[in-house]
Amino acid sequence: MGHSEAPAQRLSHLDGARTLFAVWIVCHHMAPREPTSCLDAMMVRVDVGVEFFILLSGFLTHHLHKDKDILASCGSFFAYFTRRIFRCLLATYVGMTLCALTQLLGGFEVCTPKTLSCFFLMKTWIDPTPNCPNMPSWFVVSLLPCWFLYPWLRLLLLKTTSARQCLCFCALAWLLAIGPQFSMLLWQQNWLSWNQLIYTWFWPPALVPDFVLGCCVAGMATVSRASGCSAIVWKVHHNPPTAQVSWLGDFAMIVLLCACMLVPVPEPPADWAGPEQWRPGHYVAWEQLFARLSAPFLGVFLYCTYNGGSLMTRLLSHRTLVSLGRYTLEVYLLQMPLHDFFLWTRAPGAEGLWRGLPWTSEVFWFYLLLLLAACVFFVEILAEPLNQRVKSLSAAWARGRGKPAEALRSHRDQDLARPYTTDPGTDPIAELVSKEMKTTGTQTTESSFARSQGKEEEEEPNRAWKRFSKSTDAKNPEQTQRIEALSAQTAKAPSRIAGDTPVPEPKGPQRTSSFAR
Repeated sequence: MGHSEAPAQRLSHLDGARTLFAVWIVCHHMAPREPTSCLDAMMVRVDVGVEFFILLSGFLTHHLHKDKDILASCGSFFAYFTRRIFRCLLATYVGMTLCALTQLLGGFEVCTPKTLSCFFLMKTWIDPTPNCPNMPSWFVVSLLPCWFLYPWLRLLLLKTTSARQCLCFCALAWLLAIGPQFSMLLWQQNWLSWNQLIYTWFWPPALVPDFVLGCCVAGMATVSRASGCSAIVWKVHHNPPTAQVSWLGDFAMIVLLCACMLVPVPEPPADWAGPEQWRPGHYVAWEQLFARLSAPFLGVFLYCTYNGGSLMTRLLSHRTLVSLGRYTLEVYLLQMPLHDFFLWTRAPGAEGLWRGLPWTSEVFWFYLLLLLAACVFFVEILAEPLNQRVKSLSAAWARGRGKPAEALRSHRDQDLARPYTTDPGTDPIAELVSKEMKTTGTQTTESSFARSQGKEEEEEPNRAWKRFSKSTDAKNPEQTQRIEALSAQTAKAPSRIAGDTPVPEPKGPQRTSSFAR
């Protein structure tokens, strides 16, 4: 967009991490709760995975677009925003349509204003309760304002000259993210109610600071690469995070996962108004702050493993995990439609011919494999071909909608780059000169512009005109007078023959009129 950029570094270990976090979220929503296991506490704290995805979105957005002038024109901004949202909206609308269809066939009322507002992506702004036909769609709605505001955030991050400034921005973004929750806790001296919680987590503006935090972490790694003044790296190396410090990212992630498994889950109070079908203890007491408290650990993991080299990055870079990372968006957004379809198979039916399919662990793993297969089929057959087509169309439209001044400058440069020859059909003087040369047999050879210092660029055409005048005065004085009259008229309104812009010297010899030069 405006200039060529080197392709961004591929962070394959983050693709593998996306696969595992997506499976974590699906297990939280769909895995059977019996029998109990040591992972039950981890299943409750699924918001750590959601926080990872919002940070990862900001991190990768800045990683991929930090060198692109998104605000160069309306076309470049349109192309950027279209590429970011198309595949997400495609999977979102497919998921909502399938969920609405299964609910309609199940006898539920679907044609309501709430469903209509969900399809227009407005319901979460008005009522953040996640109860649209496809419940995970609230996350995509929360990402839309983040992607829209990123180009202006990018300008701010590009003005930072040191990693210390980016670190200050990271701290400020984290305080803005956790600040509303913490302030309300101090003010009312009690944990948040369900209605307060949905406005600090599910409401789209609530996740903007978390997205900004991810962008600032990516900006800190970029600035460190240029300046080498990161506080973490300075003691070990004068470069940005390398293999020597990537163990810090592993340590932060291990500490976070241990906390998710070992910290006890609180009991919900008697007046808790959250959804009854959700896991007990979810969003209760200190669980309301668990996601935002995990953000610093996730940020350290993203920053310190930026260049790989650690044990965890090597494990996450496994080919299977990286390949499945391409489909995590669809896994997240299509888990609910497939689950609604499985609801029809749980109870016995068909007059005893179908014995039913209870939701056991074996059925859940079959559901998970079928979900992955369906997402691979959906992406490879429909989503990715359409996405590539939209990317090419938006890029072509952006190139055609560049700045007018740049377009005019480009046309002018192309004009000047062409070898200049006479065109008898467009200039009256050149036409007369060409006609006179044909009748008199006069031939002139092209000479270059004056190269020595102190000579004007107009000297060579003037000498050519004098030579031509001497050769035609004796033979046809009337023709000479007409040529002089036309040249006097064109001197008042300069044309391409006598323009201000000097014509570049042709690379090879050409047979053309020296006067036309």
